[in-house]
Amino acid sequence: MIELRLYRYFVTLADTLHFGRAAAIQGIAQPPFSQQIQKLEKDLGATLFRRNNRRVELTEIGALFLAEAQRTLAAAERAEQTVHLATQGRVGRLVIGMISSASYAEMISTIVRRMGQRYPNVDITLLEMTTPQQLRALECGEIQIGFVRPPVVESVFATCTVRREPLVLALPTSHRFATQKAVSLPMLASDPWVMLPSDMGLGFYEQVLGECLKAGFTPHAHQVATQIHTMISLVAAGLGVTLVPASVSSLRRAEVVYLPLKEKPDPVETIAIWMPSRVSPLLQNLLDIIHAVAQEYEKNEPMESNG
Repeated sequence: MIELRLYRYFVTLADTLHFGRAAAIQGIAQPPFSQQIQKLEKDLGATLFRRNNRRVELTEIGALFLAEAQRTLAAAERAEQTVHLATQGRVGRLVIGMISSASYAEMISTIVRRMGQRYPNVDITLLEMTTPQQLRALECGEIQIGFVRPPVVESVFATCTVRREPLVLALPTSHRFATQKAVSLPMLASDPWVMLPSDMGLGFYEQVLGECLKAGFTPHAHQVATQIHTMISLVAAGLGVTLVPASVSSLRRAEVVYLPLKEKPDPVETIAIWMPSRVSPLLQNLLDIIHAVAQEYEKNEPMESNG
C-alpha cells in the first residue's frame, strides 16, 4: 500500500513541475523529497516524470496516475471530514422508537424537526413500536432512543420525562354524555370499554386501569387494540369508550368527541429512554434538543431524570 504522504508529494510535484518548489510546499528538503518520488516510482514500477536539467514533465502514465491520486486524496479528505463531523454528532443515522400515541404529540414532532433542521446531514428514521419492543430494540442496538410510557424498571436504561399531559375521555358522538362539558369517571362504570392488551406490559394500560379502580369499578374490556388509532376507530364505531392522552385529541374523527374528566387523574407521562453506555455524540445532540424542547413545553414542571 502506498502511503498517502507519497500521493501528496506526487500531486504537488505534478502541479508545480519543480522539485525545489514542491519540496518547499511539502515542508521538506529537496533531496529527501526527490528520494520519496523515486521510491513511489519504484513501488509502482513505472516512470511518472521525465527529468532533465531544464524541465520536469509528467509521463503518460504519470498523467493517468495523477487523476487517480487526486481522487484518492479527495476520498481520504472526505473520510477525515466525516470522522470529524461524526465526533461532533453532525452526521450519521439516528433510529428512534416511538409508541403510537406519541406520534400525535406536537412536542415529539418539534424535537424531530429541530434535530433535522440543526443537523441536516443526519439520517433520521422513526419506527412505531410498543414499549416492550423498544426495550428489546435498545438492548440490541436496533434503535438509539425511544419514547415510551413509564414505568421502566430495568436499571440498564436511562430515562427522562419529556411530557406530562392530562387524560381525556374519548366517546362516540352517539354516547349519552357526548354533549357534556366534562364527565365523571364513575358514570362510565357500566359502559363497554376499548382497552389496550393487559398482557403486553404497557404502563399506559396500568394507568387507565388504575384510574378506573380509583373511581370504583373495573372497566369491561369489550374491545382490545394495540394501537391508539385503532382504539379511536373502535370508539368511532360505537363499540366502547376509552381514556387517551390529551394529545390524541388531534386525531379528529367526526364520530368521536373528546371530553375532560371532572376528576383530576394523574397526568400521562412520555419519557425518553436510552442506553447510557451507548451515548454517541449524535445521540447526545438529540438529548440536548429533547431537554431544551421539554423545558419549553413544561416551563412550570422541572424535568426529572435518572440518567
